[in-house]
Amino acid sequence: MTLNKQPEVLSLDPQLLGDVIENIRQVGRATGTEPKADEIASSMQARIEAVAARAADADTRPSVLHVEWADPLMCGGHWVPEMVDLAGGTNTFGDKDTGTLKLEWDEVVARQPDVIVMMPCGFDVKRGLEDVPILAQLEGWQSLPAVRNDRVYVVDASAYTSRSGPRLVTGLEIMAEMIHPELFSNNIPESGALRLFGA
Repeated sequence: MTLNKQPEVLSLDPQLLGDVIENIRQVGRATGTEPKADEIASSMQARIEAVAARAADADTRPSVLHVEWADPLMCGGHWVPEMVDLAGGTNTFGDKDTGTLKLEWDEVVARQPDVIVMMPCGFDVKRGLEDVPILAQLEGWQSLPAVRNDRVYVVDASAYTSRSGPRLVTGLEIMAEMIHPELFSNNIPESGALRLFGA
């Protein structure tokens, strides 16, 4: 069997939020749905800019550890550090130019993160909660400011941080509320994330 048309292959490998937005426009052009794609992309960009503008008013920039995997311990890469920056936090590990990065626990304790966001790659909140005891039994866990101040969160990574797409912007809004609850509220969808007390 032969195809009447030569298929066009789009290879999408976004690294940052801007790449995700451009990918949506690319798919729109390729599928003849450019107006709808532009509408989605423009909405995403506006929401990102709104978060960044409000976060810029913050008096502090809490240090944030984002945990993409607990054993071995790894932090998120690509758009995740960017999301922390846009949400008004200080990224503790990893950067926008690297993928997921393996961490040493001693380094985590030394840096004393103010906020910890558990975001096990591809998993929801219920599954993410299973990883908390892995870290909680490590020496120095109780000394971390995030733990002492009940600022440990578990997010639905499958929906909001792991996969490229429009819901990453919701993930950014969720992160902004975690980092700056004094500036952001009502950004966390039901079952989207959980704050842990006495972790």
